[in-house]
Amino acid sequence: MAQTLPQSLHLNADGLRALSGHPWVPLAHLELAADAMPDAGIYNLYGADGDCLGSGLFDARDPLAAWRRFSFAEGAALDESYLVQTIHDALGRRTEASCQRLISSDADYLPGLIVEQYDNVLTVTAENALMDAQLPMIAEILQEACAPQEIVYRNEVEVRAAFGLERSIRTQSGNNLKGRWVEMDGVAFRLDLLQPEKPRIYLDQCEQYVLVGSLSEGRCVLDAFAHAGGFALHAARNGAEHVVALDLSETCVKAIGANAQRNECYVETMDCDASAFLAERVPGDFDLVVLDPPASWSGDRSAMLELHERALHCLPSGGILATYCRSTEMSAAAFEALVGEAAGRMGREGRIFARTGQPFDFPSLLNLPESSVLKGLILQVE
Repeated sequence: MAQTLPQSLHLNADGLRALSGHPWVPLAHLELAADAMPDAGIYNLYGADGDCLGSGLFDARDPLAAWRRFSFAEGAALDESYLVQTIHDALGRRTEASCQRLISSDADYLPGLIVEQYDNVLTVTAENALMDAQLPMIAEILQEACAPQEIVYRNEVEVRAAFGLERSIRTQSGNNLKGRWVEMDGVAFRLDLLQPEKPRIYLDQCEQYVLVGSLSEGRCVLDAFAHAGGFALHAARNGAEHVVALDLSETCVKAIGANAQRNECYVETMDCDASAFLAERVPGDFDLVVLDPPASWSGDRSAMLELHERALHCLPSGGILATYCRSTEMSAAAFEALVGEAAGRMGREGRIFARTGQPFDFPSLLNLPESSVLKGLILQVE
């Protein structure tokens, strides 16, 4: 069980970022004795002037930050009272949608906790040791507040290894959970929540699936990193002339085919590298291209630049590029500059239809730019 009696930590001379409101403090910015590392737990953080900067989770093993604020209050405790209030506050900020993110870690003042809803099933992920210790209480609060049919602990995430935590997927009941169909914005998707190799829906892109789908009528559409096929399926359902969905995973390609069949539409699928596929296309092969690479891919600037050059090359005048970036190291401005550089190299211009970000159920904190992961652009190419 996590500590609930706050102890004290102090910033050193390098900890200026925390003084301006950033809720994460790396180990190197804390004033610590060289021969003694504090135990993981709940700690108040103080500046050199003695002012308290809030209460936070401290764990020297955390790869994001050793101290992560969950409350500006001095002496706040990560106890049942705090969890009940904060979880209910987070739920109160959500809509009545049947599929959405209910709790989004630091942005909902519960660092390391992710809760998502898929109809009457909740998935819960604890990314650090202190939040993992609270899972029984968290599950009890969620059960009372949401009355789910089942809670699935999706604790297979790689970051748990840093804390020596078990990586596994299991149901709260201990029973098996069969795959199921869920409907989002009129499109059905197959979910197998106990099978990590099966594609899940990117809940943060649901609004974009609908928006891009609305631009697809009469167009030849390429969904270049299709995963479960969200963009491809909405394009097909909205009157696209032809839709091609690519993914390197054969499992994803099969899932897209099953999803298309369920939705009574046709999507041509291929398991291949998106950049290599685009390199072989000629102008006019597609007049709407969607690029939504995974975070590991979009963090490679040179690869992203080449990818956008190839996508722009195959689009005709008046074609649409919907492109997204999930790299925490690339800001929205830097991403837009990259796309602009690619357009300039190809002798193209783009009229910006929309600058997109995370939806309401994936909130971002003003002083935590790391919480603004997803950013995007929708362009008409000239």
